[in-house]
Amino acid sequence: MKKTSSRYAAISIFVTTILSSVIGGFATIDARNSDLQQIDQTINLVAERVNAYPAEAISAAILTIDEESLDLTLVLVTKEGDETVINESHLIYSGIKSMALVKKALTEPISIDAANPFRLRAIEIAGGDYLIVAADLQKLDTNLKSNLKNLIGFTIAANAFAIFISILLLRRHDRGLDAQALQRMQRFLGDASHELRTPLTVIKGYSEMLSKGQMSDVVDRARAFSRVNSEIERMENLIHDLLLLAELGESRPTTFEEIDLTELTRGHVNDFELFNTGRTINVSLDESCELNGSREHLNRLIQNCLSNIVRHTPADAAVSIALKSKGKKVQLVIEDGGPGLPESAYRSEIAAMNRFDPSRSRDSGGSGLGMSIIAAIVQEHNGKLELRKSDLGGLAVDVEFTK
Repeated sequence: MKKTSSRYAAISIFVTTILSSVIGGFATIDARNSDLQQIDQTINLVAERVNAYPAEAISAAILTIDEESLDLTLVLVTKEGDETVINESHLIYSGIKSMALVKKALTEPISIDAANPFRLRAIEIAGGDYLIVAADLQKLDTNLKSNLKNLIGFTIAANAFAIFISILLLRRHDRGLDAQALQRMQRFLGDASHELRTPLTVIKGYSEMLSKGQMSDVVDRARAFSRVNSEIERMENLIHDLLLLAELGESRPTTFEEIDLTELTRGHVNDFELFNTGRTINVSLDESCELNGSREHLNRLIQNCLSNIVRHTPADAAVSIALKSKGKKVQLVIEDGGPGLPESAYRSEIAAMNRFDPSRSRDSGGSGLGMSIIAAIVQEHNGKLELRKSDLGGLAVDVEFTK
């Protein structure tokens, strides 16, 4: 859960940072551009008045600044490059380094990067001199830095909130999954303990009767020993299946190899046909259905499917076994003409701890965990298991693997 929470928290940080940076950065830049446009408007207003009264350029500029209460600096620059400040403002004017900048500023305002940055516009006046209108950018840059700090603070706060929400939601989700897993495990252990208790009770009963000499008849004693042996065999099957389920549920990786599922299935089909001569068996196997998986576990999957048919269907029930390769998918379908499963058992998702009809295992001597093992093996191979009604009238086990 910690790894999952950390991963989703990291994703939340990344997404939140990107969104905050894009939105906040756009808003910050837009605010600075808006302030810069207002400065340019005041500078251009003075330039327009000067151009409207070229004979009284300096007077028109000073009058406009006074009337509009503009915080602007006026500088007279001769054609030789000498500067004289005519009107002062809050700007600490440091001068212009070259006449090239003056000529560049004739058409539109430009920014000068200095210890005290400023914005200027140059206007050519009579005699070849220039009038410089300059505005302080210190406040604008201070606002920009303040907005960037606010953006960083907002991003950090948003990330912290996103992490908190992600972890909170993930913990709730994981607690729900843990509760469901615990409930399935408790039900599974209850069923398994019941299955173990039944043969133990039978063995204990016959053992007491035999030890006390209550069965003197040879036939009765033989029947008792046979019954005890069958219950011992049933316990062995159950314990073996429990161990296999525990192995499939472990986090350690299983050794996978390239397997020809066609060859694997054909071997089981041959054995099944040999010992079930009374059944009509339809077999359709595509050649070279290769799959990366566990040979031992896939063998057990096919064996369990066919064993379930032998145990739970009439000896003459028809069987269909099909293996098909569909692009990157391999589909194995094993169908029978038996009684099938209860209606509630036909669903697309099968939990590895499900036991569909425990009473059937008592009648047939099985552990009742065959379908659980099938589901666990399919899950181990990242496959898909579906139980549905067969066209033959019984159960169809449909397994799909990815090559």
